[in-house]
Amino acid sequence: MLGKMQRHSSEQKSVVFEQAGVFIHLIVNPDEEDKLLSGTLSVYEESGYKYIKWRQASSAPLPSDEHDTQVLSGTSSAVVAGDATHVAPVQTQEITSELRQPSVSPEPNSSDPDWTVVADSNKHEDSFEMDVASSESQQTSPFNYDFTVDIEDLRYIRKSKKGLNWKYLVLELKDGANLPTLHFHEGGSKNFLKAIESYVMLAQSSKVTRTLEVMPHNNNALTQSFDELNLFGENGQQTSSQRKGFLETPISSAYSGLSKVTNYIQDFLNPAEVHYQTRPKHERATLVPDEATEAVGSSRIQIKQEEDTAGGFEMITCADLGPRSEPSRSLPINEEFWNNHKDEEGRIIDVDEVKRSIFRGGIDSNLRKEVWKYLLNYYIWDKTSAELKEHKEIKEENYYRMKMQWKSIDADQESRFTAIRENKSLIDKDVTRTDRTRIFYEGQENVSLKLLNDVLMTYCMFNFDLGYVQGMSDLLSPILEVMGSEVDAFWCFVGYMDIVQHNFDLNQRGMKVQLRDLHTLIQYMEPKLWDHLEEKESSNLYFCFRWLLIRFKREFSFEDIQTLWEVSWTGLPCRNFHLVMCLALLDTEKSSLMKEDCGFTEILKHVNEMSGKIDLQATLRKAEGIYLQLAACRKDLPDSIRQILDL
Repeated sequence: MLGKMQRHSSEQKSVVFEQAGVFIHLIVNPDEEDKLLSGTLSVYEESGYKYIKWRQASSAPLPSDEHDTQVLSGTSSAVVAGDATHVAPVQTQEITSELRQPSVSPEPNSSDPDWTVVADSNKHEDSFEMDVASSESQQTSPFNYDFTVDIEDLRYIRKSKKGLNWKYLVLELKDGANLPTLHFHEGGSKNFLKAIESYVMLAQSSKVTRTLEVMPHNNNALTQSFDELNLFGENGQQTSSQRKGFLETPISSAYSGLSKVTNYIQDFLNPAEVHYQTRPKHERATLVPDEATEAVGSSRIQIKQEEDTAGGFEMITCADLGPRSEPSRSLPINEEFWNNHKDEEGRIIDVDEVKRSIFRGGIDSNLRKEVWKYLLNYYIWDKTSAELKEHKEIKEENYYRMKMQWKSIDADQESRFTAIRENKSLIDKDVTRTDRTRIFYEGQENVSLKLLNDVLMTYCMFNFDLGYVQGMSDLLSPILEVMGSEVDAFWCFVGYMDIVQHNFDLNQRGMKVQLRDLHTLIQYMEPKLWDHLEEKESSNLYFCFRWLLIRFKREFSFEDIQTLWEVSWTGLPCRNFHLVMCLALLDTEKSSLMKEDCGFTEILKHVNEMSGKIDLQATLRKAEGIYLQLAACRKDLPDSIRQILDL
């Protein structure tokens, strides 16, 4: 049975992943076959903590070889399987660092461990537990290899090599000890990692192959930043409920003060950088000359394990990016171009050429109302004019049906409908402060504000699971102004939300993934800038959060944001071109950002002051040049870069 994401609620425990048939392999004698122990792997919350637990199945096979059980002294124990029929109950003992299984970091290419059992004391800080029971307490097995570990005690997760019959994972703790290797004979490893990612960030290690770094949240730092920045109250007066609300639903709470968002999400939505003790620099060996790393940056030097190389040797390669060009931009497509790409019945022909032309120059303002409907999947490219007319009538009927659903809810019903009540309250607040300097939205009795409200409320009926999250009004506002019709605006907004919906996930997974990918791009393309950001405690990239969240809505003029959005809706040259735009902006500003006196606060201030001053066409040229530069050497790029850029 494959592991599935699930949630069982109780007063104290909530299970988000559970899968039976996950094995640990025990080597009793190197000359004999492995002993397999089957068990159930789970990820759950209990009393505010998040745990991983492996529980041995009651039908697990007994180790039958007659070897002495070895017990290591201390307050934890490591047990080597053997004949336990004469073993008395053993107290939980401590294992010394010399006896622990080698960790991932110092020996990234050592052979994978078959199993190790480590148990610490029952303090929560050392929350890794393993029970060793006697045959008197368990009839089916002389040993109980169950273990439980706090997710925030993880340091690395090492993945299996490609091409194996099944996948396995090695979990390494912060103190360097490894948990028993988990073998997923029946699949499910991806769902297991996805469950863990709902609590911590997993980022591909740039130093160790096939290894994910685990970086936990830092809520204490966030609370401290609330106090220092006075975010939720006047003169430092904050309520515990306000803090709790932000910690539990940081995305939703962040939107209410979006202009400050880059200031106060520091050290939360993405985990804080975790620094571990390492040898002093003068005690470390140098694999590559300093002049080589200085020239290209250490991030571009890759250490790849050669699958066919005897002895596990590695090959060190360095990607040569070559020169970067700045492709020219074109004029927006006009009515003549558009009409030339319609057949006699109104179908759009050569859609790829249309998209390429939009990517190169955007769309003339008087055409946006029609072309946006295609880009946002409201209209279908190959439908005739007659078919589109019928299609629009159906969409219009569906819109007003959903609109009537929420409008027909009276005050008595609303009093027992929490979701509608909360959505309505949030929308009322946001609508009154969205783009009010625009003529289209100015004034107290502006009908456009009512349309904005109605479209957002109707979207709540269209997408019950997501509902309304603060910030969506920023995305709808330009669309409604261009369309001028609530029905057309609604279905175009639905299309845009299909693209960016994961920005608003409650578990922030969408934003975490984008920040992680941007981290990878900057570290590879601009290693010196990355080193500076790390030194200035800005490597979490929260100063880019607003850029990603509402797709640069606050960074460009109203006209420019329409051009940028329509360019991005083409999906060219890759699905993550907005991340390359971020990279281009940072490349342009890196001389200012890398000043010695430019720390975390100064970086935030500088990025916020860029708003409204960015040259869109120059940035688009630079971003495309970066993409083409990388695409030209795709064979030499790390897998992570190729995946981000669809190369």
